Amino acid sequence: MQAFFQSRLAQPAPPAHLLTVREREVVALMADGLSQKMIAERLCVSPSTVNTHVQHIYEKLHVNNAPAAVSRALRDRLL
Repeated sequence: MQAFFQSRLAQPAPPAHLLTVREREVVALMADGLSQKMIAERLCVSPSTVNTHVQHIYEKLHVNNAPAAVSRALRDRLL
């Protein structure tokens, strides 16, 4: 069990170019506290499109929720 957590902590930071420009916009708006619906309205896209971006962000940053994604993006200076 300890090896599992150590391997999770040892994951290298993703390079900044790993996130697309739009994904960076989305995570920046998440950092501002906007909901996915509000982000969709701000970017003039559908909520489904925002959800897809969010899922890609989670996968690329190896996180499971919005606060973790924002924290990781800030820590890794992706914003």
